[in-house]
Amino acid sequence: MIFKKTILTIALLSLSFASFSSAHPGKTDSKGGHTCWTNCAKWGLKDGEYHYHKGGFFIGEIPTNKPTPSTSDVEEVIPAGHVKVTLPSFKVYINYKTGASDAQNSTLKYPLFLYNDIIYAPLNYDMCSTLTIENNWSSEVGLSLKKTDTEIGEGVRFQRIEGSSTQPTNMYAHLPTFNIFINDVWVDNGNEEYPFLVYNDVTYYPMTWHFNSKFGLTTGLKDNRFDIFKVD
Repeated sequence: MIFKKTILTIALLSLSFASFSSAHPGKTDSKGGHTCWTNCAKWGLKDGEYHYHKGGFFIGEIPTNKPTPSTSDVEEVIPAGHVKVTLPSFKVYINYKTGASDAQNSTLKYPLFLYNDIIYAPLNYDMCSTLTIENNWSSEVGLSLKKTDTEIGEGVRFQRIEGSSTQPTNMYAHLPTFNIFINDVWVDNGNEEYPFLVYNDVTYYPMTWHFNSKFGLTTGLKDNRFDIFKVD
């Protein structure tokens, strides 16, 4: 009987020794844990990481081989009060008296964009000068736009993004907070099916027939090409 107890005691001691020898070095505290400072990476720990030992194994942050989610898997969050707009896949041509010219929209600092399948044009100085839209702004009145009888302006130099830059992947616009007048008539922008929008601090107008006609303009999309004309 004593012989059997001796064998059992030796077996238990051997098991305990094997368990402790499989753990990485370092004394444990009264709670059974300690901070790793030696060969931490070998045990899947970081230098200075506190963890517990239990049965020859550590309880800590165990490394996994789970793949990192790609950006395409991350759900896009549209900023509050904004709508998502996109660059058109087709080319934009401005028809001057001398002929049509590719605006090279993707290189414009203020590009034309799409919202709800409608093309929007920026009302900055360059585009207003080209499309011959009179543009006046004041904090008291807001934005005042008027039709002119001038032909579409040729020779206007558009502002463009730097050669090494590209348009942002995600583009967001919001409703303007000021009044808008076209030919001295107030636009009830909040109730418009296709409202005026603001992108990069520039106001954009929807190039629908309704608004184009007020500026003496017409547009057409054919064969992956969007044309802008001034009508007589």
